[in-house]
This record gives sequence, structure tokens and C-alpha cells, in this order.
Amino acid sequence: MNRKKYYFDYTANTPLDPQVLETLRTFYAEHYGNSAGIHAFARDMKFHLDESRLFFAQKIGAQSSEIIFTASATESNNTVLKGLARHYPDKKHLLISAVEHASVYKTAHVLQDFGLKVEVVPVDGQGRVDPDEIKKRLRPDTLLVSVMWVNNELGTIQPIQEIGKICRAQGVFFHCDAVQGFAKMPLNVHEAAIDFLTASAHKIYGPLGVGLLFIRDGLKIEPLLHGGGHENGLRSSTVNVPGIVAFQKALQIYVQNHQKEWQRVLDFREKIISYLQKNIEGMRLNSPSEGIPHILNVSFEKVNGELLAISLDKRGIALSTGSACSSGKVIKSRILQAIGVPAALQGGTIRISLGRFTTQDEVDYLLEQLVMAVKKVREIS
Repeated sequence: MNRKKYYFDYTANTPLDPQVLETLRTFYAEHYGNSAGIHAFARDMKFHLDESRLFFAQKIGAQSSEIIFTASATESNNTVLKGLARHYPDKKHLLISAVEHASVYKTAHVLQDFGLKVEVVPVDGQGRVDPDEIKKRLRPDTLLVSVMWVNNELGTIQPIQEIGKICRAQGVFFHCDAVQGFAKMPLNVHEAAIDFLTASAHKIYGPLGVGLLFIRDGLKIEPLLHGGGHENGLRSSTVNVPGIVAFQKALQIYVQNHQKEWQRVLDFREKIISYLQKNIEGMRLNSPSEGIPHILNVSFEKVNGELLAISLDKRGIALSTGSACSSGKVIKSRILQAIGVPAALQGGTIRISLGRFTTQDEVDYLLEQLVMAVKKVREIS
């Protein structure tokens, strides 16, 4: 049995960059105190928190006062949807795309218990939302439109700037879950007419447990957490300054290496697609060709995706059968259903995601083992 590990699940979680780890280690050793306090230790933490807040604001074209730090993108998404629903009880209509992350999709449907009407906007065969579909479904009582920037299962890039401008023109709030696109592509929240945006550190080689929430200046929502009134009263909890500083370091590194990393991952993706198409019959490519390069979703005929993932894991290869939040559950992907993947193929789907530390040798090993694993699983099936 192969003892070396090959990681192809960067969409679920990225390894902590060594430089980020060193930033964390140094900061924890030299800085402590509660940033909400008044003594020197607290003021030191507050100084670094303010610096990081300004850094993130500048990167997305925002003001420091518009940046709130949370513990995850899931928390950020919940804060937006639930906070708006509570602050605007007369607005009863919510629009989300059919391919939203579970933290938006499930939260939206929970709000139905409180009287909101959730309308799911369909997507095309590549998982893309048509802005015109958004426009024609807006109503006088529409509270919010929520469309993610990049889909976490397919890699589809959504036309968020077009959607944002439609919403702004109609006086409807627009929320964008930007987790999979953050840092990978440039974005100015005000040019894109985004009112609320969420991101997460652990998708760009930063630490787990650090999320970001942009709230356009002047907008009001009810907080999800109550307590000491941290983060302008919108997120009570002692602020995780070390994690935020490490998130900043991760973004700095990502921006510096972005173009080189994008092209390298794109080259790997194209090689994988070409090889699989030549060597495995009955394969369907679900990810769009113009999607983000690090996400590759494929389905195989007459293959059980769970068995395939287990077989590859035994060969030292880690990848996903769908979105990370659904791993371990034998359920059909609503994302694959939304784009029209035939039922016979849905159960034979895997997601290969690449990243900064992926090597050519690792890709070669993946391709060799994947071809053999598909053949073996088909024989078992």
C-alpha cells in the first residue's frame, strides 16, 4: 500500500502556507490581550486588528468600517440572511440560485419557517445564473438576492457584477458568497454593487476559523451573536486577532503569486481533462471550460463515486465525491441535478481540486491511479 499522501481536495480546505504558520507562531508568542480592553496589551492587539481591517478593505475597494471578522464564511452567510430577515420583517421574498453553498441554501429555507418565501433561480447546463432571470423574478417585497461568485462543486464563475447592478437599480440587497473566488480574481465591491460579501481564510492557505464579512456602509442587520458588542455590535465574541493577522498574510502571499499559480493550475487541469478523455470511456466533464481552474468535476458511467473515492484513498489520493459539506453522506448532489447531469452519472462523480503545492509528479500519479481505480470499481459494480 502506498504510504505517500496526495492531496486533491483544495476546494474543501487548503494546507496552511509555511509563511502563514510562522506568522501565527510569532504573533501568538509576542502578542496577547483582548483587543476590546484599554491597557497596553489590549491596545497592541487593537492596533494589529485595525491594520488588518484596513488591509482587507483596500483589497476589495471598501472602507475599514465595512469589514467585520467572523469565525467562518458559514457564520457570515447566516449573519446576513438571518440578520436581514429580522431587521426587515415586512420583506418576505428571498431569491437564491440553485447552486448556492449549503450555508446559504439551507439557511434560506430555514427562514421559510418565519414567513419568508424562498425562490430558487435555475441555472444553465454549466451552472450559470442568467441575470435576466434574476431581473424578472424581483418583486416589491424582495429582501435579498444571494448568488455565489464561484461554485464550490463545479467552479462556475457567476456574473455577479451584472446581478449586483440589477439589484441596486431595483433597490434590492445583493449578497455574494465569495469564498471560492476571493483573492483568485480581482473584485471591487462597490463597482460590482455588492451589499454583503463573505470570504474565508482557509480557502487561501490561511488558518481555519477565520471569516470575513463585508457590509456596505449604512446598511442595518440584526447580529447573529449577542454579548460584548464586538465588531461594531455585529459580532459579539473576543476577536481572533492572531487568526486575522494570519489571514492577512495568506492574502498577501496569494496576491503576490496569483498569476503564476493560476497558469500552473490551469495547465494541470487541461492535462487531467485531456488524459481522462483519452483513457476512460463514459466520462462526463461537469465543470465549465471557462470556470475557475482549480476545480474539476467529472462523472463516470457505471461507477460508484463513494467506492471510487475509497479506492483512491487507499492509494494515498485524497479527493471529494462532491462538496466538502456533503462528504460522508450518500446523497444526490442538488448541484448536479440543477445542471442536468443524468441520474445514472450523478452517483459516479468526483471533484478534483488543485492548488499551490500540487506537483507534476502528483498529477501523473493521480491520472495513473484514477484510470486503474475506475476500471476496478466498474468490475465490482
